[in-house]
Amino acid sequence: MSRLKLIQQYPLTDSRLSVYEIVGYILVVCKELRMENYQGEHLAAHTALRIADTNPEQADEAYNHAEWISKKTPGVGELLRWGKAKSSMKGPVSEKILEKIADDTELDDLTVTEIQAFGYISIAAIDLHFLKNQLTPLEMEFNYQLRIIEPDAALAVGLHFLGLEMEEG
Repeated sequence: MSRLKLIQQYPLTDSRLSVYEIVGYILVVCKELRMENYQGEHLAAHTALRIADTNPEQADEAYNHAEWISKKTPGVGELLRWGKAKSSMKGPVSEKILEKIADDTELDDLTVTEIQAFGYISIAAIDLHFLKNQLTPLEMEFNYQLRIIEPDAALAVGLHFLGLEMEEG
């Protein structure tokens, strides 16, 4: 089945994902989209921080507005902000931020819906000055990776990135 058919057949749902799975999926998505080395890591870390400090209703709203936002043509100011943001994402995410995420015990058991997960990703991407027209490819690839990668594999990627260990069980 083609990517597009798979995405059309299985839109984002209310199925729940852990924060660490979301981080893993984001890292895979950004690698698949061939984003520069550290942009995916910054997006993953910032999304985890947003999940920790943004309520689910805002994530739902961000998801519902992402399609409209992504259709806006980028202006000169947006392009300049993106250029500056890209230069600040040329290095790895600071250990301090990764430790903050890893130490947040509230994230251990927190789950959000697939829809909310992409809402949080959208919020994080806009905070990091990603171009608005990058949201649609992010959403499509996120949805695709949700369908082809096992949650445990995404969880392992997310935990490894954050320096955490997968629990035996």
